[in-house]
Amino acid sequence: MRSRRLECGDPSRLGSACVAGGVNFAVYSERASNVELSLFDQADREILRVPLPGHTGHVWHGFLPESAAGLRYGFRAHGVFDPPNGLFFNPARVLVDPYARALSGSYVPHPSHHGAAALDNAPYVPKSLVTEDGAGLHTLTGRHGRSAGSVAPLIYEAHVRGLTQLCPNLPLPLRGTYAGLSHPRVLAHLKRLGVGVIELLPVQYHIDEPHLAPLGLTNYWGYNPLALMALHPGYASQPLQAQAELAAAVRAFHDAGIEVVLDVVFNHTAESGVDGPVLSMRGLDNHVYYRFEHGQFVNVTGCGNTLNVAHPVVERLVIDSLHHLAQTLDVDGFRFDLAVTLGRNGDRFSAQDGLLAKITADPVLSRLRLIAEPWDIGPDGYQLGAFAAPWREWNDRFRDTVRSYWRGDPGAQADLGRRLHGSSERFEHDGRTPAASVNFVSAHDGFVLEDLVSFAHKHNAANGEQNRDGHSHNLSDNMGHEGRTADPLLRQARERRKRAMLATLFLAQGTPMLLGGDEFGNSQQGNNNAYCQDNPLGWVHWDAGHALIDYIGRLSALRQSAELIWQDNFVHAAWTADATDTVDADADTDTVDADADTDAGTPAASIAWLRADGVPMCDADWHAQDCPFILVRATGSRTELCCFNRSPESVTFVLPEAPQHWRVRLDSARPDGISVQRNAAGKVLVAPQSVVVLDSGNEA
Repeated sequence: MRSRRLECGDPSRLGSACVAGGVNFAVYSERASNVELSLFDQADREILRVPLPGHTGHVWHGFLPESAAGLRYGFRAHGVFDPPNGLFFNPARVLVDPYARALSGSYVPHPSHHGAAALDNAPYVPKSLVTEDGAGLHTLTGRHGRSAGSVAPLIYEAHVRGLTQLCPNLPLPLRGTYAGLSHPRVLAHLKRLGVGVIELLPVQYHIDEPHLAPLGLTNYWGYNPLALMALHPGYASQPLQAQAELAAAVRAFHDAGIEVVLDVVFNHTAESGVDGPVLSMRGLDNHVYYRFEHGQFVNVTGCGNTLNVAHPVVERLVIDSLHHLAQTLDVDGFRFDLAVTLGRNGDRFSAQDGLLAKITADPVLSRLRLIAEPWDIGPDGYQLGAFAAPWREWNDRFRDTVRSYWRGDPGAQADLGRRLHGSSERFEHDGRTPAASVNFVSAHDGFVLEDLVSFAHKHNAANGEQNRDGHSHNLSDNMGHEGRTADPLLRQARERRKRAMLATLFLAQGTPMLLGGDEFGNSQQGNNNAYCQDNPLGWVHWDAGHALIDYIGRLSALRQSAELIWQDNFVHAAWTADATDTVDADADTDTVDADADTDAGTPAASIAWLRADGVPMCDADWHAQDCPFILVRATGSRTELCCFNRSPESVTFVLPEAPQHWRVRLDSARPDGISVQRNAAGKVLVAPQSVVVLDSGNEA
């Protein structure tokens, strides 16, 4: 190992940075007694180990002259090794730079990552990679102001590998890759569905949990990050091209009119609990980077550790990581896994201060789509509706209510009214709009849509945990037979139930989200926690001719054309049958004139709820076991009727007298959604377990 002198360098920029004449290194540690820089060649041999000479505040730093991008490096931190007191210093361990923008090499499970082992872990840990300073940075395109106003777009949740691994007509080298994401075949399919935003499961560099390797499984979903700024190289078609390939895919999505949102994990890391591997921040200064109290890791994430986002250095790390991902990839937003964790100061949660407030106020990040998963497993961890504008939130109440309503659960009907109204009881505060509610029936976590109507219980044996993992409260319904079936009548009934739930999703106020693969009738064989199934069980099985594809496209077109569905504000004014005026439906809101214009220039809207016989709903009707109802939404120029019938029998709905003829826009009982009855006068017959939409407008 050759000797080479480091100069003092600059402590102001953490991580590695190419500057004039060399590379600057800086890393934060309050408790280390010394920090060394280790350099490695392409054969992974350590060619230099030297202390960082600068120590300013708690930043250890140094400058390596005559060096450039491409260097492979890691840090070795000296200090006390005392795990019961949260100290894990051990210079035998090469540690990943928390600011690494790319990693080279692979993580290999090995005893050297654990405990007091003095064995050098260098052969078994990926190395941080020096990248060109500012490589790929550019001015944001201006697309990032679209989260306010306009139609709340259809979000399509997808996995980079899973979406394209089985996609026909894609070249084999592109399947399962960043480059394959934006293949014309994929883009055409998404446009056919009416997708406005693709939301990608985590692309941050992640590793497998230790218990998966003996089972022959891997972490498929990616919620186990090692490096927060680096992209996962396993999705790149060319080695070390992850950033370039994903950035190119984002540009292609933008050219097709589709935004890109990244699901990001900043609540925990792959270093897990006290017995987890020491790979990066734990070895640099566990007390700074993680919450460690009373001799144990605070675990409000369920993953063994919790990032200490209340510490200014960790807060800065998260903000800098978001800036890096946003600016190098030009993405349109982020979905934050277990976002409540990011708003914690101890056990107290607040979206109005700390890290969440800084993200909201950030001049770059505030212009992006910001989506929260509004819960974690800590004290008061369920915070649906507690975030502030411009945040949107995954609304699991919507998911559960739609599932309960269509399977006929008592009491679900009243709650469905709230969900169709945009969950105003949760989101109508502090200037928030209905778009704040991200509505979904299925997502990556839980039953896919096909399994939701095919299984009454989870079947997770393939995960190797004796079916103990995964949620047991699925509100699913096998409709009389557990699993898939060849019975044509049962299959038709299941398809009808799926179409009714999808119609409910698209007709509700809020931002709709579709799980990638549901449009093909994908099944995971009853597995509701396929996080470790990087195989055909977890991948999307393409079927370009599936009837749900065009049905969803029809729902998207209906939603896009109906300002009644995507109102910028919550609608409270009560619709009257003569459509000449409105009355206040809520004592706490002001009366809205049906002929007045809102500030956004959209005609003021009104709403009503009628029984199938045309009589206004009363409280007893809402709580009746089966009371088919009509949701009426109107502006000064147009009225829309949404007829819901969850009962097992067809129901005749009495329609308002004006206009004389109502145009039928959708009938979910039919596979294509197109009704055989184009116009209805006075009455309309609604099939069992279905939705019919009519309107009075003149649009095509």
